[in-house]
Amino acid sequence: MNLAQAPIIVLGGRIMGLTVIRTLGRRGLNVNLVYHDLNDYATKSKYVRKSFSSPHPETNEIEFINFLIALADDLKGAIIYPCEDEYLITVAKYKSQLSKYFIVACNDLEIISKLICKKYIYKIIQSSNVPTPNNLVTDDIHLATEFANKIGYPCLVKPSESHIYFKKFGKKMAKVNCDKELLVELENSNSLHLDVMIQEFIPGNDDSNYSYWGYRCGNRFYAEATAQKVRNDPPGTGSPRVQITKNIPELVPLARKVLDAVDYSGYANVEFKFDSRTGEFKFMEVNPRVNRCMLQAIAGGIDYPWLIYNHLVNGILPDKTQCEEGIYWIDFAKDIVRNIQFRKIEHYKFAEYLRPYLHKHVFAVLSLMDIKPFIKRTIGFIRH
Repeated sequence: MNLAQAPIIVLGGRIMGLTVIRTLGRRGLNVNLVYHDLNDYATKSKYVRKSFSSPHPETNEIEFINFLIALADDLKGAIIYPCEDEYLITVAKYKSQLSKYFIVACNDLEIISKLICKKYIYKIIQSSNVPTPNNLVTDDIHLATEFANKIGYPCLVKPSESHIYFKKFGKKMAKVNCDKELLVELENSNSLHLDVMIQEFIPGNDDSNYSYWGYRCGNRFYAEATAQKVRNDPPGTGSPRVQITKNIPELVPLARKVLDAVDYSGYANVEFKFDSRTGEFKFMEVNPRVNRCMLQAIAGGIDYPWLIYNHLVNGILPDKTQCEEGIYWIDFAKDIVRNIQFRKIEHYKFAEYLRPYLHKHVFAVLSLMDIKPFIKRTIGFIRH
């Protein structure tokens, strides 16, 4: 079968964008990168045909959209992959306009907004009988303090648009242990005009956190897989720095309920945490875009960026697929640094630190076949 080929525009040049660039570039496809941050290291990938420095997609959204439309002179019909939240929100907002020129690989703004706004997504999920932690969304300091004391410390403070909070404070959420710490985090979020969720902290190590990957089209699901986190950055509340593919069948019906509840289309990553007190996997969040650890699924036999491409460009959905278990994903630079930084907190034995490196694994950024992105990222770490 002769498959149609369309150019590709990847929005964002960090881990997620680099994963898409490499897996599609290796197929000989015309991959182009749009970035607004000069620190984005995917600009150095040998698989990028052309890279374009754009206006900021949030602070200059009209200029950014006009910039993308101008690319249609050479890349009309390209498929757009928004790989960071700041791109996703703006692209979803202007999807109908962009769709005149491109294939846009994201959901409509109505669905994206539900997933981003924690007040709505948790209400929707709870009505679908999917377990969740206790939570409250409020901008009232007194109500927040009252609720935190009711559910007990420690608890989590989760800003509605975590990518904005992360850029300012270097973390997606905060774990607080008392009223004083809670007040500081509420003031931090208020300074950015972000809604805040106060959420029960589910006890457990990093390996109590789990991921589901899947592709929904119509009312059917394709290419589903699951994974277990091993080490987070920072420990307890952060994003994964090590994760392993693992078959956890209990997650699949829960994730399907989540995506059915919002009538989601396409690829999504759904996060859960196991609560040993109740014996339940509890919903944490949905990533409605390419996520950090996708490369291990690709190594395990499910190439999600290619699945997205082949469906949206050629109308082809995959046959039954299965992801190989036991493949580690390692953010090498972060893991080495954090292993030293958090050694007194994590209490892992040396053999536990070493285990992922001694079994089948993939590195998030490091690749001897495409080394320049790793070099640029490492230099960035040293400078900061």
